[in-house]
Amino acid sequence: MKLSPEAKTGILITAALAALLWGLNYLKGKDVFTSRNRFYAVYSNVDGLVTSNPVFMNGYRIGIVNDIDFAPDRSGKLVVTLLIDRDVFVSDNSVARIFSSDLIGTKALRIDLGTSPTAHSDEDTLQAELEFSFAQQVGQQVGPIKDKTERLIESIDSLAGIMHRLLDPQTQGHIKGSLAHIESSASSLDHLLGSENSDLNRTLANLRILSNTLSSNQSQITRTLNNLANVSDSLTASELPATLRNAASITSRLDRTLAGLELGQGTLGMLIKSDSLYVNLNQSSKSLDSLLIDLRSHPSRYVHFSLFGRKR
Repeated sequence: MKLSPEAKTGILITAALAALLWGLNYLKGKDVFTSRNRFYAVYSNVDGLVTSNPVFMNGYRIGIVNDIDFAPDRSGKLVVTLLIDRDVFVSDNSVARIFSSDLIGTKALRIDLGTSPTAHSDEDTLQAELEFSFAQQVGQQVGPIKDKTERLIESIDSLAGIMHRLLDPQTQGHIKGSLAHIESSASSLDHLLGSENSDLNRTLANLRILSNTLSSNQSQITRTLNNLANVSDSLTASELPATLRNAASITSRLDRTLAGLELGQGTLGMLIKSDSLYVNLNQSSKSLDSLLIDLRSHPSRYVHFSLFGRKR
């Protein structure tokens, strides 16, 4: 059948449009002639991932990002639709991880294959993770360094303030006086050590002699200690404990006796607590003193001497 020129033109235009659509889809990574599985991954933040970004596994491109849309539950999370070649095995514990594919931060998606032998089915949802970009990792490393640098600058500023105060003329005078005092103290200490050096040497020599003596008489010292230990054991085994108990009993009775004397109990207690004996002795002393005075003044009243006999 012979086609008209109009039909030929229409078929040519249709074929050209189909080729153009296929070429555009191919450039976007969509191959309409290749069968693919559809998977989903849910992210809180896709970090710049867009549709048509590639999907890699072990560095090999296995699919594309087909669509990105918000989750229907209005949680703000994003659902990413992946188209992955059907002949690629994706285990059910694999992770879909967004990462930077180059230094300028172009995003891509990588499937980190798990160890499970069971494969994901079409329309399944993969585990989703977001990998920090190089710039973000550098920022995380630089952040603490920045904080430490700021603290270091503050410390330097404080040190500069202290140095400024130290350079004050009055402060310099105090510092010079302190240094002079320290130098004088060091000189006095040096003089003291020099004057006491001979005594210190003699003391060290005596200590050395004592150490040598102890070392040479170590066996005798050991025997002496053993003898002391034997004497201690003998005293422990002897009647010393009974003697000590008797001494404690005597001490207790002596304490009770002294307590009774303190309370004025018994004859001795009454003599100690009462002043009647003192009063009587004092009166007797006074009477005796009066008697001696009278005897000295009038001895004839008490003693008579006669050459011819006693006179009454």
